[in-house]
Amino acid sequence: AAATMPPKSEQGTIAPEADVDLEKNDGDDNAPPTTDDDFDSSVKAVNKYTPGNEIDADAKKGGIDVAVTPLPEDNGTAAASSSKQQASHHPPSLFTNERGNLKAVSFVVRNPCLVFSLIIALCILINFLLVVLVFRTTEGSPFTISENESDLNDERSIVFDSYRLATREVSATREAMEAEGSALAKKQSELAAIAYWVFEAEEGNDAGLFGSAAAIEGMKDAYDIFTDDPGFRDYCYLDYQKNATDPPCRPPLTPLTMYYASEWDDAKAASIIEELKDPAKVEKFNSLALCFVKELYCDPELQTTIKPEDIAWAMQLGADIESMTSKFDMEGPLVQNYQQVTELASYLMKVDIAKGAVDFGYDKGFSAENPKSSYSRGIVFWGGPLQDRNQSTAVDSDEKDEVEDSEGDDRKEYILENYLEAMDYQADKKTHGTVNSYYFMTSIIGDVILNIVTKDAMLALFSFAFIFIWLRVNTLSWFLAFVGLFEIFFSIPIAWFIFTVIFRIKYFATLNALAIFVVAAIGADDIFIFMDAYKQSQYHPDVLVDLETRMSWVYRRTGTAMAITSATTCAAFLCTLLTPLTAIQSFGIFAAVVILIDYVLVMSLFCTAVVIYHNRYENSAKLGCCCPCGLVSPSNTEQARVFLEGHEGEITRDRVSEFFRTKVAGFVKIPLHRLVVGAIFLVWLSIAIWQMSMIEATKESEQFLDSENPLQKSLTILDREFPTADDDLGLKVHFVWGVDRVDRSGVNLLLDPEFFGNPRFTDFNFNQQCQSDLLDFCDKLKTDNQYKGLIKRKNGVGQVYCFIEELAAFNVNGNLDDCESVRKGEWRTANGTNANVTWQVDPDELPNIIPEFLKAKTCFDESGVETISGRYQKEIGWNGLYMKYAGVAAESDVLDPFGLDAEAVTRAEYDQFIDISEEQDKISQSCGGAVIMTDLDSKFVFMNNQAIYVRSAIQSSLLGVAIAFVVLIISTRVFHLAFLASLTIMSVLVSVVGTMVMLGWNLGSIESILIGIIAGFSVDYVVHLAHAYEIAGGDTYERITEAFSDLGISVFNGMITSVVASIPLFFCQLQFFAKFGTFLCLTIAFSWIFANFGFMSVLAQLKIPLKEKGCRL
Repeated sequence: AAATMPPKSEQGTIAPEADVDLEKNDGDDNAPPTTDDDFDSSVKAVNKYTPGNEIDADAKKGGIDVAVTPLPEDNGTAAASSSKQQASHHPPSLFTNERGNLKAVSFVVRNPCLVFSLIIALCILINFLLVVLVFRTTEGSPFTISENESDLNDERSIVFDSYRLATREVSATREAMEAEGSALAKKQSELAAIAYWVFEAEEGNDAGLFGSAAAIEGMKDAYDIFTDDPGFRDYCYLDYQKNATDPPCRPPLTPLTMYYASEWDDAKAASIIEELKDPAKVEKFNSLALCFVKELYCDPELQTTIKPEDIAWAMQLGADIESMTSKFDMEGPLVQNYQQVTELASYLMKVDIAKGAVDFGYDKGFSAENPKSSYSRGIVFWGGPLQDRNQSTAVDSDEKDEVEDSEGDDRKEYILENYLEAMDYQADKKTHGTVNSYYFMTSIIGDVILNIVTKDAMLALFSFAFIFIWLRVNTLSWFLAFVGLFEIFFSIPIAWFIFTVIFRIKYFATLNALAIFVVAAIGADDIFIFMDAYKQSQYHPDVLVDLETRMSWVYRRTGTAMAITSATTCAAFLCTLLTPLTAIQSFGIFAAVVILIDYVLVMSLFCTAVVIYHNRYENSAKLGCCCPCGLVSPSNTEQARVFLEGHEGEITRDRVSEFFRTKVAGFVKIPLHRLVVGAIFLVWLSIAIWQMSMIEATKESEQFLDSENPLQKSLTILDREFPTADDDLGLKVHFVWGVDRVDRSGVNLLLDPEFFGNPRFTDFNFNQQCQSDLLDFCDKLKTDNQYKGLIKRKNGVGQVYCFIEELAAFNVNGNLDDCESVRKGEWRTANGTNANVTWQVDPDELPNIIPEFLKAKTCFDESGVETISGRYQKEIGWNGLYMKYAGVAAESDVLDPFGLDAEAVTRAEYDQFIDISEEQDKISQSCGGAVIMTDLDSKFVFMNNQAIYVRSAIQSSLLGVAIAFVVLIISTRVFHLAFLASLTIMSVLVSVVGTMVMLGWNLGSIESILIGIIAGFSVDYVVHLAHAYEIAGGDTYERITEAFSDLGISVFNGMITSVVASIPLFFCQLQFFAKFGTFLCLTIAFSWIFANFGFMSVLAQLKIPLKEKGCRL
């Protein structure tokens, strides 16, 4: 492949109005002085391209400036039009010297080593300051973990912070009281950690997990790892309720406690099953059991209307069920008739007061009609503290934390040494032919996640390694490749310094870590643009006068193009400021600063490196190495000029550049090809728009790991395959009186991520009527069947946190020692010595009662160790002097505090709880102040965030396109170029989103964030080609040829770098990085295809001429 040299009629003539100073060296600060002979050679080189206008070498020696300007084109070739642009006159100005060269470039050319050293030193200094001013002042991770990532003006966020900040204000006093009343925490009396086993029936096991003895025994093996180890007793969760002096380990929470019951009565089990086969009897028993079996919440009218024989029947059936379930302890051998165990469990699932004994370990499909479960689960409990611990306030909190951390390390070390190998063996699919086992443990899950992150980081290193190799291949220099990678990586800490120290933004989101991939893609593009312009300059004789002129040409040619693309990309990322979510705002600002710094470093550090490369290494390096290190003489610019002087025929260029100049440009210029390309694009865009229209918000919990990862597999099974069991922890939903809306004055999370406002309170009055109304509300939440399915129930009673119950019992009895009496509510009715005592507490007596009440042990904790203050930490608003607020909490039957549920699921539950809160006007009147309803696990806040993600994705992407249009209008002043480029970006947006739908992605938080930044990633290629087309000369086809000739290879190299670098991310376990890799690959690939073959084909087809002067719109 070759390019033809311009004919003499195009090669230029002497013109006094365009100065080109023939300097005596090529710019290195250590370069040897140029001799008169060298100068004469330079003049001869110029004379070759100025026939008929030769100059005298002595003219310059006498101080006369000589200038060269091109003659008008006559054949429209790319080289001719390029020459016209290159030799245009640049009058002296603030930035331009008298020779028309850039002053900054002139200084760099004359002092490259000095400038290079200063820039490197400045980069290192800024990194040092970043460490001193930022990293050393940050405790732990430098990333901000926000307590409330939300729209601060949204109702969910306001009530969340109102209650959260209010509880924080009153909690210090209560915690001190609790510590004083709990001076000693018994050894292993508190839950410290869990080991979770999840089981799945192997493919082909149609009988399910409980259909064969082999499958049951296979699951039992997983628990035996712990229970058969005598040393486990030193770490297990001890049951002080069962034996206060020699407590045993609590058995695992698993249905296997039934199959390995210490006693099993076949006849009694058969009798219970027979009774429960009748749906009418099940319904009758459920209506009577709570009152007559559990003796809870008995309606006086109910006791007078029920037949005595029905009561006796219910009590006997309840006693039989209790006698069976009390032996579910996993202390016996496998029950021989295990099929009967499964059948009994399926019928007990229908019984409200017994359901909790069996429902934890069976999947959603398990029932009396289908007594088969393909999935099961179980929990092994670990206790703490490992030694009796002093909990008094005299013990320093840091000391407590240190002891807890030490115990956690001891526990983890014991697990790793004694259990991990056996657990991995059980989790191996080859171990059991009928069961697949998965596990995770809170003690070691941090190490598991860290291992996953480390492996993913290693995959990311492959991406950067490829970028480095591709830089080396294209620059043909290890030196330039190292400098290129250096400037890419150093863009991050320099931008971080500006972001944190200069802008004073303290919110540094974890999302900002993506900026390294952003700058790797865009930074490599800029390097290719700059380097390719430098390479092309050797084929243009009018800029080879000296290195200063040559580098000024390169600088002008690339600086404007990269400035346009960098400005457009920065603006596109700044569109994230539209979202009210601080983390995304932080990412947008940081990414924009990173791109700006990368541009500055390319135009300064890399430019200087190219000068050094020119002076020392180009064409003299061996195998690309930086040796020999001496100055190249004659300089490479002079060698190129001499080569052009003696070359009369075609000049061979690199094959890729020639391919784009001839083949790609030639392809686009053929009408039939454009017709085919247009048809393909129209068909594809129609399909993509159709697919994009079907995108919907995710309806399932979002996964954070690959679906085949064992940890994610277990989490997915837990989320999708099991109903909410009585022993599951539901999301606590709070109803609170006495808390006013938070004061947001002065809140700016970007500048202060820890200040969410100041809590405010209403004139709360905890009078006797208020207490009565609150208790009525609690009773309704616990027993009203209209809330069944909304509020989680255990043993037939709603899971409600109501401190009024225990406060009333404490007020009546003076203590909470008789928990059976407390739970049955015997304190409600006056009898015997309490005939004249009311349970309501006189507000004046609260200071005398509350302190002792907070120290008492609650009657609703199965472990028997939790205090009132601990159980009702959020609900009791006692600040040591008076009750500032009071709350009631209920557990959701659908939502839990752990996963990220779909917006539709959360919103359905949220609306029902809102309806409940709106019905409590009576309490608001008696207690004072309106009720607020919220959770404290950010579920309802995240629900609104999911809607924001969708809305922000649309707004940010469209605004990014609009900004790209404005930037292109300003830079090119050509409407149709800006409009068509914007349509190209829109096509990329549609294509990427449509492909995401085809890949099965739903619109979750990850996808929404990625869609919002598509415009930022997709503008580069089309903007580069649009700018190259605009500055070229000639008609449409000539402009297309020159645009491809100048930037085709640069854009191609940028595409290859980004696409190949994204491929290792496909294999990441962390879904955010895996999806980001797919997104990056799709965006870059579609951007390149639409820019090269869509945008350029439309320009070729329309053939809209460009004005050379005046208004070009």
